[in-house]
Amino acid sequence: MICQTVWLFDLDNTLHHADAGIFTLINRNMTAYLAEKLGLDEQTASDVRQDYWHRYGATLAGLQKHHPEICIHDFLRRCHPLETILPALVPVADTAETLGRLKGRKAIFSNAPSFYVRALADTMNISAYFDALYGTDDFGLLYKPHTDAYLNVCNMLDAAPECCIMVDDSADNLHAAKKLGMRTVWFGRQAHALPFVDFAAADMPALASWASSLAL
Repeated sequence: MICQTVWLFDLDNTLHHADAGIFTLINRNMTAYLAEKLGLDEQTASDVRQDYWHRYGATLAGLQKHHPEICIHDFLRRCHPLETILPALVPVADTAETLGRLKGRKAIFSNAPSFYVRALADTMNISAYFDALYGTDDFGLLYKPHTDAYLNVCNMLDAAPECCIMVDDSADNLHAAKKLGMRTVWFGRQAHALPFVDFAAADMPALASWASSLAL
């Protein structure tokens, strides 16, 4: 059976520079939401948000585990206000050109909500390069690096993990992907060689160059 390559792209800090301002907006909204719903002061709410993110890989995961009374869809909608996020969007240079050169199917695989994923991809004019645009609510309100998040996405794409190449700015997410048999690309200026990383790509041209060397 022929294994058709599927490129799985993270979104934040991979296809756009979330650290340029969008993460600050999202974190601020998450803190305000936690303060409101849990009756906390701002600093305590911020500490809780960061604790959940560090412990579980996503603030969402901490809420699911410790606060079942909170409506996750309301949390995601309130914390990702597109009217303030989209004006702060800073796309990664050469993304469209690189996506056009990659052989195989492509999908965005993000811990963010699907409406956010689709809005950002549309605004960056890159949606047409992807076969699917997946946010956490598309694959069971799970999150990377949770193993089932990867398996659900693979099932939705009808792709075996060993046919996938994961491109992500998070080493933890890539470690989980490699355990499932995926090839891995650590993306960003911080990327460097690690045992579970097949390639460290500082930018999109580097990714395109590496991809051109593969027998796909």
